[in-house]
Amino acid sequence: MEKTIPSQTQYIRRHLSQMKVLSRLLEHEMELAKGGDLTLDRDLADSLLDVLEIFIEDVEGGTANRQAAGKGDRKVLNPGEKPQVTRL
Repeated sequence: MEKTIPSQTQYIRRHLSQMKVLSRLLEHEMELAKGGDLTLDRDLADSLLDVLEIFIEDVEGGTANRQAAGKGDRKVLNPGEKPQVTRL
């Protein structure tokens, strides 16, 4: 059976579930705050950042694989390679 490469739209749509989880979590935290100020736990903020960074790397990697190699300083991911998030 031959594997097909999904289009860019399908690729992004598949990864949008991460953003949906992120938006639901922020919505939940805002409902709990019930005031003008919103306070997030540092671990929660780190997790939110991780989700955003992974999504960005996934999308950039997916679009970079479809573009010509050698443009800019972007890293082109191999099909089996997973994105890495570096925390400072």
